[in-house]
Amino acid sequence: MQLIHENPYRITGILSNSTARELQRQQNKIRMFAKIGREANSEFDFNFLNPVCRSEENVKIAFSNIEQSADKVSNSLFWFVKTNPFDETALNYLVNGDKEKALEIWEKVTNGKEITNRNFSCFNNIGTLKLLGSNQSQITEGISLKFKLIDSESFVDFVHTVADETYSINSEKQAEKLVDTLLFQLNGKYTLASTAKLFSKCNLET
Repeated sequence: MQLIHENPYRITGILSNSTARELQRQQNKIRMFAKIGREANSEFDFNFLNPVCRSEENVKIAFSNIEQSADKVSNSLFWFVKTNPFDETALNYLVNGDKEKALEIWEKVTNGKEITNRNFSCFNNIGTLKLLGSNQSQITEGISLKFKLIDSESFVDFVHTVADETYSINSEKQAEKLVDTLLFQLNGKYTLASTAKLFSKCNLET
């Protein structure tokens, strides 16, 4: 899915809940490498994704796309955050290219569980991995997890983790935006009937 492969957070080489200081440090690193004609690497490039392009223009656009809180939230839904030890362990496996082991860890803390302020990040992260799935069943699960997160009371915790803590989110509008974004991404890849099935595990309103 393009919104994951070319996510602004991936291009900038950071996680969605990186601090302002980490963001600035990464900007400086990329600029330093650019001065000597090289592209900076990041541990979050993840070799199971398409190669990342950090051209000057790409980087400029990426940083501008995560300046506003609304954009931070929307792009974070297609990337990864780290808020607990499960995330840290799973992300380490992703860094080492072991996607299956990362899935296994996040599945243990999400399958059959309610979303809380302790595990909301795990639901987002496994949802992102599922959206990268090779079959429609996995993508269906990924879509369901994203809307489950938005519908939960802990979505505000997610929002304040990736954006300004004073930012107020409208979950219904965010869900509508996510529907539009997903339909745009899926356009032309599946028939209308197959696309509809990808949303079959979401609530009726979605």
